[in-house]
Amino acid sequence: PLQPSPPCRFIMPPANLVDSVRFFHYTPSIMSVAENWMRFQDDLIHIANRCHRNVNDIAVMAVSKTRTAEEIAAARAAGLAMFGENRVDEAAEKFARFDTENYPLYLIGHLQSNKVNRISARFSGLHSLDSLALAEKLSRHREKLKAPLEVLIQVNTSGEAEKSGFRNKAEFVDAAAKIANLPFLELKGLMTMAPFVEDEIIIRRCFARCREWVALAEKHIHSTPILSMGMSSDYHWAIAEGSTLLRIGTIIFGVRD
Repeated sequence: PLQPSPPCRFIMPPANLVDSVRFFHYTPSIMSVAENWMRFQDDLIHIANRCHRNVNDIAVMAVSKTRTAEEIAAARAAGLAMFGENRVDEAAEKFARFDTENYPLYLIGHLQSNKVNRISARFSGLHSLDSLALAEKLSRHREKLKAPLEVLIQVNTSGEAEKSGFRNKAEFVDAAAKIANLPFLELKGLMTMAPFVEDEIIIRRCFARCREWVALAEKHIHSTPILSMGMSSDYHWAIAEGSTLLRIGTIIFGVRD
């Protein structure tokens, strides 16, 4: 079985990190989005240093599902420059008021095949591409728009039945090669989600497997591969396992009402 990577083997988050995450979960209303983001950046620098990572190699996407336009504008003003949404219709409606350049929008939730045509030119990327058939349909749609789309292949490294994504390594490698050659799709890397458990070893094995799989597809990615791993509950372990893109919602925006 895959083991966590040696540089940060079985690292536990420092006490101040644990405390800060609990603080965000239980008292977010007394802090603004800007303050939350500033505090998170401090934690990010601390963890990156402990893991011998360059913090500049780790990007952060603000997960803005169910958030208001005012909250999104506050996040952008604070310095966040990538936004992830789970539902295509909600995302399109909410971000219609924001310009694409300053508010790049990425779909990170499952995209049903019958909703491909709703991925308008307003979307900069799809970070949850989970099948070759979906990629082919998406490619044809974006060709009509004459608008290339950044894509990350979703891999199901936890084996959970309720999650989408490639589970079989051989199928993934074959699909990645074909997706990379589809017009108007730009394959940039992989995305995965760890199970919602507190077991560090289970979580890090999921992330380690994603890191292993991206190496198999690296020759089809014509830039430094993106590894989208880690959310508010497990980002410290994702950083230890090589994540280059964190998807953070609760820590930035606070608990949803």
